[in-house]
Amino acid sequence: MMRYVDYMCAILVRGVSLVFFLLPTRFVLWMGARAGTLVYFFNTARRVIAYANLRAAFSREKTPDELRKLTKKVYRSLVQVFFEILTLRKVNRRYIDKYIDIVNPDNMLKIADHPKGIIFLSAHFGNWELSGMVSAANGFPLAVLAREQKMKKLNELINRLRESKGVEVVRKGITTRYIVKALHAGRIIGMVGDQDAGKSGELIEFFGRPVSTAPGTARIASKTGAYILPAFMARTNGPYHKLIIEEPIKIEKGEDLRAHLLRYNRLLEKNVRMYPDQWLWLHKRWKSTPLKQVTILTDGKTGHLNQAKAVSRLLKKYRQDAGFGAEDTKVRAVKIEFKNRFAKAAVSILSLFSGKACQGCMLCLRLCLTKECYDELMPIYSDIVIGCGSAAAGVNRIFSLENNAKSVHIMKPSILGVKKFDMVIIPEHDGIKGTGDGNIITVDTVPNLIDDAYLRESAEKMSRIARLEGKKRIGVLLGGNNSDFTLTKDITEKLLEAVICASEKLGADILFTTSRRTPGESEKIVKSKLSTTKQCKFLVVANEKNIPHAVGGILSLSDVIVVSNESSSMLSEAVSSGKAVVVFKLKKKKKSASKFELLLKNLENKHYIITARADDLSDAILRSFEAPLRRGTSCDRHNVYKYMWRLL
Repeated sequence: MMRYVDYMCAILVRGVSLVFFLLPTRFVLWMGARAGTLVYFFNTARRVIAYANLRAAFSREKTPDELRKLTKKVYRSLVQVFFEILTLRKVNRRYIDKYIDIVNPDNMLKIADHPKGIIFLSAHFGNWELSGMVSAANGFPLAVLAREQKMKKLNELINRLRESKGVEVVRKGITTRYIVKALHAGRIIGMVGDQDAGKSGELIEFFGRPVSTAPGTARIASKTGAYILPAFMARTNGPYHKLIIEEPIKIEKGEDLRAHLLRYNRLLEKNVRMYPDQWLWLHKRWKSTPLKQVTILTDGKTGHLNQAKAVSRLLKKYRQDAGFGAEDTKVRAVKIEFKNRFAKAAVSILSLFSGKACQGCMLCLRLCLTKECYDELMPIYSDIVIGCGSAAAGVNRIFSLENNAKSVHIMKPSILGVKKFDMVIIPEHDGIKGTGDGNIITVDTVPNLIDDAYLRESAEKMSRIARLEGKKRIGVLLGGNNSDFTLTKDITEKLLEAVICASEKLGADILFTTSRRTPGESEKIVKSKLSTTKQCKFLVVANEKNIPHAVGGILSLSDVIVVSNESSSMLSEAVSSGKAVVVFKLKKKKKSASKFELLLKNLENKHYIITARADDLSDAILRSFEAPLRRGTSCDRHNVYKYMWRLL
């Protein structure tokens, strides 16, 4: 089948080439630009890559709308080049003198007689095919190395067009032996050096990111003594071009090749910045870069931010275990702020209809986010986007599409559904199991930052300021009000009585912290009661003075953790500490079961926790020292960790 397609394409190209030869060059290029616009709309897969590459390079300098227009220009330029190649029969001395201006010709002339040859190093930039013909017409014929293509008849037709204009095409494939032999004969070899070199390349900076750069050209130049002559062909207006010849590069034997590879990348970047629509952005140039940029979208809730940070830490660890450095995973958090609650709802609804066509639009985010939030978010390029909570789901989806990035969402993503993300981490109490799509990871608790290293560090810091005396310790994490529960004065008093009673019976110290959700009335009761209780060795009122390592220190140094039931994040941190956990219940605001109660039920059924009302809390604390509870939920962390390959 391929044979017949090849044959038909060769006939078609030959016929089109004849027609184009008869038409005015400007008209052919005009048709190329129009055809490029059509290809832009239909070539979705490559268009998405091209736009994301342009974002990686110019997100700090150009708006999404400007990047979309630039992507369209890239397609127009590429199709114009293809149409121009079909008119190569027109290229002669007169054509070159009329349409092509050579910039810095002395850079070529001063090494023209070099006996060890020249490597004419270009890129997939502008109409790179014309550069070899210009060189040949000026008395410096090039030998270019043609790769074997699947469509052999079509490829041979294009090769004959090249040869008709003085360019020698070597059909043997790319071999180092041939190149070295030709250079020793003082010949000029045409090569390009701007494509991803995979694992065999050197990681050299290009547009601020390391890219795999082929070292072969520099290595051959060092070995043979040949000059490298960087040159770039740029279209200036219609059929008019300029061939920019840069300073020749001489590499001595034993010299550091990386410095010269960086020099080439910087020259290419300089020219691409001058003519950004003329480079081959459709190629995955950053495919082998070790650098992954992660954006965390936070809705302002500390618990949600910590959950997203926990996932980013697992991602970083996964990559470090694979051999990457800690610096190869860069994480940045952005707080999502909507103009109002209607704007928040609008993003959720609009994200339902989001798709690849959203790239370069971002109108919904511009209209719904505050100006400060939008201006902070849009200049960021991201490879991976992590969001937590229903409020961040819609923004996560749209921003991931903008960057062609992998997306992670933690917890049930509201009306958007789970299929819109590459990975969804859902606690079992949210009621969603694996759907067969393979992107859902079900966990017992929500992701959190509690691990052995964090606990050790927090314990060390807290030990410096806490007056620890007893051999046993009871840690208390007191939350507060939310949409489902209320911390009343009565519950606060009963909690304190139970904790103090248990500490007296056990001879245990009390380590106590409130949260920012704790009501002021409860804070007053806590301070009044515990400030005169000798068993209390550590007390933090978060709304007055929040100590960063307080929670970690309490989790690390306590034998039993007493925690209120309104926060899945706080509860998950307690369980992940590996200590016995007693959960006391606040006053419900609604008759229906909340997701927090479902979480409690799941953890209690799996023997991770003991639950109790404030009246029974003292006995529950005493039982927790003897109860055979399961400790920690390391399996959750492992389940998320092992599926990180989905994001890479």
